[in-house]
Amino acid sequence: MGKRALYLTLFLFLAAPLFAARPLDTDDAGTVEKGKFEIEASFDYCQYRPDGTRQAPGIAIKHGLTDRMDLGLGFSHSTDKDADGNTVGWGMSPMEIGFKMALLKKHQTFPDISFSAGYEAGETEYGLNLILSREYGNLGLHYNLGYNSPGESLVKGSIGTSLAAEYTFLEKFRICGELNSEILDDRSEVLENSGLIGGSSDFGLLIWDLGVRIHDQRGPKATITTGITAGF
Repeated sequence: MGKRALYLTLFLFLAAPLFAARPLDTDDAGTVEKGKFEIEASFDYCQYRPDGTRQAPGIAIKHGLTDRMDLGLGFSHSTDKDADGNTVGWGMSPMEIGFKMALLKKHQTFPDISFSAGYEAGETEYGLNLILSREYGNLGLHYNLGYNSPGESLVKGSIGTSLAAEYTFLEKFRICGELNSEILDDRSEVLENSGLIGGSSDFGLLIWDLGVRIHDQRGPKATITTGITAGF
Protein backbone atom coordinates (compact mmCIF):
# COMPACT_ATOMS: atom_id res chain seq x y z
CA MET A 1 0.00 0.00 0.00
CA GLY A 2 1.39 3.44 -0.94
CA LYS A 3 1.84 6.21 1.59
CA ARG A 4 -1.10 8.26 0.30
CA ALA A 5 -3.40 5.24 0.43
CA LEU A 6 -2.20 4.50 3.97
CA TYR A 7 -2.96 8.03 5.17
CA LEU A 8 -6.37 7.99 3.48
CA THR A 9 -7.20 4.67 5.15
CA LEU A 10 -6.16 6.03 8.55
CA PHE A 11 -8.27 9.14 8.05
CA LEU A 12 -11.36 7.20 6.96
CA PHE A 13 -11.30 4.62 9.73
CA LEU A 14 -9.71 6.33 12.73
CA ALA A 15 -11.16 9.82 12.71
CA ALA A 16 -14.73 10.78 13.52
CA PRO A 17 -16.87 8.43 11.42
CA LEU A 18 -17.46 5.85 14.18
CA PHE A 19 -19.22 8.56 16.18
CA ALA A 20 -20.39 11.11 13.60
CA ALA A 21 -24.10 11.63 12.87
CA ARG A 22 -24.51 10.15 9.42
CA PRO A 23 -23.97 11.00 6.64
CA LEU A 24 -21.39 13.44 8.06
CA ASP A 25 -17.84 12.48 8.93
CA THR A 26 -17.71 15.54 11.20
CA ASP A 27 -18.69 14.51 14.70
CA ASP A 28 -20.96 16.45 17.04
CA ALA A 29 -20.26 16.86 20.74
CA GLY A 30 -23.29 14.88 21.90
CA THR A 31 -23.07 11.39 23.41
CA VAL A 32 -25.51 8.50 23.47
CA GLU A 33 -27.90 8.71 26.42
CA LYS A 34 -26.84 6.68 29.46
CA GLY A 35 -28.02 3.08 29.21
CA LYS A 36 -29.17 3.46 25.59
CA PHE A 37 -27.84 1.88 22.39
CA GLU A 38 -27.47 3.27 18.88
CA ILE A 39 -26.90 1.07 15.83
CA GLU A 40 -25.84 2.26 12.37
CA ALA A 41 -25.84 0.19 9.17
CA SER A 42 -24.13 1.87 6.22
CA PHE A 43 -23.14 1.35 2.61
CA ASP A 44 -20.51 3.37 0.73
CA TYR A 45 -19.87 3.36 -3.01
CA CYS A 46 -16.60 4.99 -4.07
CA GLN A 47 -15.55 5.84 -7.63
CA TYR A 48 -11.76 5.82 -7.79
CA ARG A 49 -9.58 8.10 -9.91
CA PRO A 50 -8.97 7.41 -12.78
CA ASP A 51 -11.11 4.24 -12.66
CA GLY A 52 -12.21 1.38 -10.44
CA THR A 53 -14.73 1.25 -7.59
CA ARG A 54 -15.09 0.24 -3.96
CA GLN A 55 -18.23 -1.01 -2.23
CA ALA A 56 -18.16 -1.06 1.55
CA PRO A 57 -21.06 -2.06 3.79
CA GLY A 58 -20.47 -1.47 7.48
CA ILE A 59 -22.08 -1.57 10.90
CA ALA A 60 -21.43 0.28 14.15
CA ILE A 61 -22.96 0.15 17.61
CA LYS A 62 -22.63 2.68 20.42
CA HIS A 63 -23.66 2.48 24.07
CA GLY A 64 -24.04 5.28 26.58
CA LEU A 65 -21.94 4.37 29.61
CA THR A 66 -22.61 7.56 31.56
CA ASP A 67 -24.28 10.92 30.99
CA ARG A 68 -21.00 12.12 29.47
CA MET A 69 -19.38 9.07 27.85
CA ASP A 70 -20.23 6.46 25.25
CA LEU A 71 -18.36 3.50 23.78
CA GLY A 72 -18.48 2.42 20.14
CA LEU A 73 -17.58 -0.65 18.07
CA GLY A 74 -17.59 -0.86 14.29
CA PHE A 75 -16.34 -2.80 11.27
CA SER A 76 -16.86 -2.92 7.52
CA HIS A 77 -16.29 -5.16 4.51
CA SER A 78 -14.89 -3.71 1.28
CA THR A 79 -14.75 -4.97 -2.30
CA ASP A 80 -12.49 -3.25 -4.85
CA LYS A 81 -13.06 -3.64 -8.59
CA ASP A 82 -11.12 -2.44 -11.62
CA ALA A 83 -12.51 -0.65 -14.67
CA ASP A 84 -13.60 -3.98 -16.21
CA GLY A 85 -15.53 -5.02 -13.10
CA ASN A 86 -12.97 -7.59 -11.97
CA THR A 87 -12.53 -7.96 -8.21
CA VAL A 88 -8.98 -6.91 -7.30
CA GLY A 89 -9.32 -6.78 -3.53
CA TRP A 90 -11.76 -7.55 -0.76
CA GLY A 91 -11.80 -8.21 2.94
CA MET A 92 -13.10 -7.37 6.38
CA SER A 93 -11.68 -4.40 8.26
CA PRO A 94 -10.34 -4.89 11.80
CA MET A 95 -12.77 -4.13 14.59
CA GLU A 96 -12.69 -0.42 15.41
CA ILE A 97 -13.07 0.52 19.08
CA GLY A 98 -13.61 4.06 20.28
CA PHE A 99 -15.03 6.24 23.02
CA LYS A 100 -16.30 9.79 23.30
CA MET A 101 -16.39 11.95 26.42
CA ALA A 102 -18.28 15.23 26.84
CA LEU A 103 -16.07 17.83 28.54
CA LEU A 104 -18.44 20.82 28.46
CA LYS A 105 -22.22 20.69 27.94
CA LYS A 106 -24.94 23.32 27.55
CA HIS A 107 -22.85 26.34 28.54
CA GLN A 108 -24.46 29.70 27.81
CA THR A 109 -21.30 31.24 26.36
CA PHE A 110 -19.02 28.46 25.15
CA PRO A 111 -19.76 25.66 22.65
CA ASP A 112 -20.21 22.07 23.74
CA ILE A 113 -16.81 20.37 23.82
CA SER A 114 -16.07 16.65 23.57
CA PHE A 115 -13.06 14.42 23.01
CA SER A 116 -12.99 11.08 21.21
CA ALA A 117 -10.37 8.42 20.56
CA GLY A 118 -10.35 5.23 18.53
CA TYR A 119 -8.13 2.42 17.31
CA GLU A 120 -8.36 -0.79 15.29
CA ALA A 121 -8.03 -4.06 17.22
CA GLY A 122 -4.70 -5.72 16.60
CA GLU A 123 -3.24 -2.63 14.90
CA THR A 124 -0.89 0.11 16.09
CA GLU A 125 -2.81 3.00 14.51
CA TYR A 126 -4.98 5.28 16.63
CA GLY A 127 -6.93 8.49 16.20
CA LEU A 128 -7.75 11.42 18.51
CA ASN A 129 -10.43 14.04 17.89
CA LEU A 130 -11.45 17.31 19.54
CA ILE A 131 -15.08 18.28 18.89
CA LEU A 132 -16.81 21.66 19.21
CA SER A 133 -20.56 22.04 18.68
CA ARG A 134 -23.01 24.92 18.93
CA GLU A 135 -26.73 25.09 18.20
CA TYR A 136 -28.68 28.15 17.11
CA GLY A 137 -32.31 27.09 17.01
CA ASN A 138 -32.64 24.53 14.19
CA LEU A 139 -29.08 25.18 12.97
CA GLY A 140 -26.17 23.16 14.30
CA LEU A 141 -22.49 23.94 13.69
CA HIS A 142 -19.64 21.50 14.38
CA TYR A 143 -15.85 21.70 14.16
CA ASN A 144 -13.41 18.80 14.49
CA LEU A 145 -9.64 18.79 14.90
CA GLY A 146 -8.18 15.30 14.75
CA TYR A 147 -4.82 13.56 14.78
CA ASN A 148 -4.26 10.14 13.18
CA SER A 149 -1.15 8.23 14.20
CA PRO A 150 0.19 5.23 12.26
CA GLY A 151 1.76 3.98 15.50
CA GLU A 152 5.18 3.66 13.88
CA SER A 153 8.13 5.90 14.67
CA LEU A 154 9.32 6.29 11.05
CA VAL A 155 5.89 6.97 9.53
CA LYS A 156 4.33 10.41 9.68
CA GLY A 157 0.91 10.93 11.15
CA SER A 158 -1.76 13.24 9.78
CA ILE A 159 -3.97 16.07 10.99
CA GLY A 160 -7.59 16.22 9.91
CA THR A 161 -9.94 19.18 10.22
CA SER A 162 -13.60 19.49 9.31
CA LEU A 163 -16.42 21.99 9.59
CA ALA A 164 -20.08 20.98 9.27
CA ALA A 165 -23.50 22.62 9.35
CA GLU A 166 -26.87 20.91 9.68
CA TYR A 167 -30.39 22.32 9.61
CA THR A 168 -33.53 20.55 10.81
CA PHE A 169 -36.95 21.44 9.41
CA LEU A 170 -40.47 20.09 9.84
CA GLU A 171 -39.03 18.21 12.86
CA LYS A 172 -38.25 15.09 10.78
CA PHE A 173 -35.98 16.29 8.00
CA ARG A 174 -32.36 17.40 8.11
CA ILE A 175 -30.01 18.79 5.49
CA CYS A 176 -26.28 18.99 6.10
CA GLY A 177 -22.94 19.75 4.54
CA GLU A 178 -19.28 19.71 5.49
CA LEU A 179 -15.76 20.52 4.36
CA ASN A 180 -12.88 18.19 5.26
CA SER A 181 -9.12 18.48 4.92
CA GLU A 182 -6.13 16.34 5.86
CA ILE A 183 -2.43 17.19 5.94
CA LEU A 184 0.74 15.47 7.15
CA ASP A 185 1.53 16.33 10.74
CA ASP A 186 4.66 18.23 9.68
CA ARG A 187 2.49 20.27 7.26
CA SER A 188 4.70 19.27 4.33
CA GLU A 189 1.86 17.92 2.19
CA VAL A 190 -1.88 18.24 1.80
CA LEU A 191 -3.27 14.71 1.51
CA GLU A 192 -6.84 15.46 0.52
CA ASN A 193 -9.66 17.99 0.57
CA SER A 194 -13.29 16.99 0.19
CA GLY A 195 -16.84 18.14 0.80
CA LEU A 196 -20.15 16.43 1.41
CA ILE A 197 -23.78 17.41 0.88
CA GLY A 198 -26.54 15.24 2.27
CA GLY A 199 -29.44 14.85 4.59
CA SER A 200 -31.60 12.48 6.60
CA SER A 201 -35.24 11.67 7.33
CA ASP A 202 -36.56 10.56 10.74
CA PHE A 203 -39.21 7.84 10.45
CA GLY A 204 -39.55 7.34 14.18
CA LEU A 205 -37.87 4.00 14.84
CA LEU A 206 -35.34 4.51 12.03
CA ILE A 207 -33.41 7.42 10.52
CA TRP A 208 -32.41 7.08 6.85
CA ASP A 209 -29.57 9.19 5.45
CA LEU A 210 -27.92 9.88 2.09
CA GLY A 211 -24.83 11.88 1.19
CA VAL A 212 -22.55 12.61 -1.76
CA ARG A 213 -18.89 13.43 -1.22
CA ILE A 214 -16.73 15.15 -3.84
CA HIS A 215 -12.94 14.86 -3.52
CA ASP A 216 -10.15 16.98 -4.96
CA GLN A 217 -7.58 15.58 -7.43
CA ARG A 218 -5.67 13.85 -4.63
CA GLY A 219 -8.57 11.60 -3.69
CA PRO A 220 -11.23 9.47 -5.41
CA LYS A 221 -13.67 11.05 -7.84
CA ALA A 222 -16.73 10.77 -5.60
CA THR A 223 -18.30 8.72 -2.83
CA ILE A 224 -21.99 8.03 -2.25
CA THR A 225 -22.97 6.98 1.25
CA THR A 226 -26.28 5.88 2.71
CA GLY A 227 -27.32 4.29 5.96
CA ILE A 228 -29.92 3.59 8.61
CA THR A 229 -29.65 4.54 12.28
CA ALA A 230 -31.78 3.11 15.09
CA GLY A 231 -31.75 3.82 18.83
CA PHE A 232 -33.17 1.82 21.70
